[in-house]
Amino acid sequence: MPTNLLKGYLYRKTNIYRFVLFPNTFTEEQRLIVTNEVSFYHKLSSNEQRLFEHRVLRFIQYHTFVGREELIITERMKLLIASTAIMITFGLNRYLLSRFETILVYPSHYLSNVTKQFHKGEANPKYKTLVFSWKDFQEGIKIEDDNLNLGIHELTHALHFSFLTEKSYCAKQFLKNYQILLFSLTDKVAQKRLIQMNYLREYAFENQYEFLSVLIEHFFETPEEFREKLPEIYDRVKRMLNMYIADF
Repeated sequence: MPTNLLKGYLYRKTNIYRFVLFPNTFTEEQRLIVTNEVSFYHKLSSNEQRLFEHRVLRFIQYHTFVGREELIITERMKLLIASTAIMITFGLNRYLLSRFETILVYPSHYLSNVTKQFHKGEANPKYKTLVFSWKDFQEGIKIEDDNLNLGIHELTHALHFSFLTEKSYCAKQFLKNYQILLFSLTDKVAQKRLIQMNYLREYAFENQYEFLSVLIEHFFETPEEFREKLPEIYDRVKRMLNMYIADF
């Protein structure tokens, strides 16, 4: 069971108490979209799916979605972005991005106001804004085993930035486990072995932020290969995310 909250839901017997804990559920149309396009949803039990739905809808309520370059934000866009966020945070008690308020969506690559370069996505805690190229976001979802997922990558940045300023137990445990992982890789032999494995793409070694985001992409896209090739790192990521559902 991924969270204490879920345990509370499972052990309460009355319908009233269940409703209070998880009042938000998908409409049939929303459930059809997520069922058809989010494979993670299928790995969950019926009770876990209800928790997932509640969190997705809370995420949508909490964050403001804005289309750029005349792009109209649709229900499907909100659901797929929110579902990706909740997939990453499903084992955690904290699942809303406290440092971010607005999610900007462009049709495709866009010119960043910050870097003055073309980007596919970015997470900017200073302006409390997440940005996606919708074309590239969709490609990340469509191809599930290439370890390239823009949504997972940028939402992991957003989670990381949020946890860096939170004082919650959940944030502390996440950061503690990540620091343990980084410390284990300060050894030059361990670093060389990791690079020679040729499993993580080169961009992972840009800095600790990109390293984390690439790890989480691999964790969700090719978990069996990750577990086989880098078992210790895989286990630490699993601890960070508190991800103990089936297939993880």
